[in-house]
Amino acid sequence: MIFLITDTHIGHDKLEKSGQRPEGVSELILEHWQETVRPEDTVIHLGDVAFHSEMQLGRVMAMPGRKILVRGNHDAKSLTQYMERGFAFACDSFTMRLEGIDILFSHHPTYGHTADVNIHGHQHDLHMDDRSRIYLPLALEYDNYYPIALDRYLLRLLRSWVDRKHIPTEKEILAVHERAAQGYVRE
Repeated sequence: MIFLITDTHIGHDKLEKSGQRPEGVSELILEHWQETVRPEDTVIHLGDVAFHSEMQLGRVMAMPGRKILVRGNHDAKSLTQYMERGFAFACDSFTMRLEGIDILFSHHPTYGHTADVNIHGHQHDLHMDDRSRIYLPLALEYDNYYPIALDRYLLRLLRSWVDRKHIPTEKEILAVHERAAQGYVRE
């Protein structure tokens, strides 16, 4: 199984102190990761992993699953350094073909992308500035801090958007997050 997560910001206390995230959110994120992801799963992290600390990064690396990093604006190490610390692969963006659709994974939304869908993080909300292409913005704040399964359900949904050339509404994107917020139940 492939899971998606973004903007974990493990150890970034300022997000809690400012009220942007609940107290103890780093522990909640890691707890939900632990209960959702198995060692044989792959986790695509869309950036902003941990707050400038080897210890905090180590907490993420101790979580189950093979980890791929799409580096975010708060990920200051080189790609090689992230791979040396345990990521199976680190990059600034990549495209994967699944279920016949090209999915671009990036930290920031990639305006003007040529993939079928751009799945990204960074914004911490679900707004889309470019309504001419298909985007799926991810934000932990909307999925109860759970990883999102890139499972058959989500792939079929993405496929339906692509086939119909349908730009999803915020309500449709929110429904993806609400499903994830329940925690993943394996089929």
